[in-house]
Amino acid sequence: MSEAPTPAEFDAYAANYDAALNQGLALTGESKEYYADGRVQWLRSRLAQHGCRTESCLDFGCGTGTSAEFLRNGLGVSRYLGFDPSADSILQARQQTPWSAAQFTTDETTAAGGTFDFAFCNGVFHHIPPAERLAAVRLVWKSLKPGGVFAFWENNRWNPAVHWVMSRVPFDKDAQMLFPFQARRLLREGGLNTLGTDYLFVFPGALAALRPLEPALCKLPLGGQYLVLAQKPLS
Repeated sequence: MSEAPTPAEFDAYAANYDAALNQGLALTGESKEYYADGRVQWLRSRLAQHGCRTESCLDFGCGTGTSAEFLRNGLGVSRYLGFDPSADSILQARQQTPWSAAQFTTDETTAAGGTFDFAFCNGVFHHIPPAERLAAVRLVWKSLKPGGVFAFWENNRWNPAVHWVMSRVPFDKDAQMLFPFQARRLLREGGLNTLGTDYLFVFPGALAALRPLEPALCKLPLGGQYLVLAQKPLS
């Protein structure tokens, strides 16, 4: 299997990232905005159940910054830092994000100050070489306040349709996805306590009438993505 793109290689995709992603997602009958909004709406409910604060957010592996506005509008984030090692992606994020207070950086030390209530990532860790994933989790750990929560969204390796979609996306086709049990183990090894796992996006656009059933199915490994919520201990 080929290696997933490096940060420098992701620079080449920065200008047409959305078009490349939507090429794959077209198979599901939805755009990336549908999934971005769905993740945040689901997350809002889960965070409220755990009494988690969301005023300050680290978007880990933010890419071109698509999630910033969804996190602001859906979760009430007032201080946002997007981190990504791809310099061209960060440049795109700064240019196209309408939220003027949003900040973006390629500098790990800016993120690792222990000042965030909440950290978020979506489909990031399948692009990180396995040997480097624990260091990435530890960077998130350093970014969080005691009691802060990490929302870890990843593509569901159990779902064959996910493999099909990712095969059509240039920067995803050789990615090494994590099974949910691997994600939970990784987060625990990084010093975080896992709070739960949910599966989302079971039904494609053609079966949208069945989507009211998704909350009842969220504990079954059927969806296209899964969420692991993990918390930094208070001490």
